[in-house]
Amino acid sequence: MSTETSDANPSFVSMLLNPSRTMSNWYAAIGLLGIFLAILNILGQIHPSYHVSWGGLLTFEATNAAFEPKADGTQVVASDFIFIALCAGLAGLGIRTFLADESGIAGWLKAILVNDTWPALVDPDAGGWSKLLGAWSLLLGIVFYFYYGIVNTGWIDIGVYSVSISMIALGLGLQMAANAPEGDDNLD
Repeated sequence: MSTETSDANPSFVSMLLNPSRTMSNWYAAIGLLGIFLAILNILGQIHPSYHVSWGGLLTFEATNAAFEPKADGTQVVASDFIFIALCAGLAGLGIRTFLADESGIAGWLKAILVNDTWPALVDPDAGGWSKLLGAWSLLLGIVFYFYYGIVNTGWIDIGVYSVSISMIALGLGLQMAANAPEGDDNLD
């Protein structure tokens, strides 16, 4: 094994286990969403006619079927607890970073609501049209996912994921473009 490979692996593992503030936001959000979906799955509210087997879903049905017929009441299988543990670990890695900050989890939750994105919803002068359209795209993507999930019990619908992720990605892209520093006028 070369020294380049052995030096790269510890830093990559260290980067995953000690995430930056931005990566911690993603870890916490994805982990908490996974726990939420697992609880809905146990309660039988994730899909109108199916119960998800996380083991089957995450192994592309190599271990078992991903979607099983839904039974009446709660339906708990071992893969639910494994999935919850994985999501809790991911969320825990993200939250650990926030606990190390002096503002803690309360500061993280406040930063989600009080930041420079949301004022742009009503004021294009707050960051330009790119920030305005980005903020609306972010908000509509999140609201669409939760609205469709609540109204149609379609929390795992691939079409809903596609629309929501597209709108959220567009919003994030427009936000990043609005926050990008000005370039040089002279390209020579």
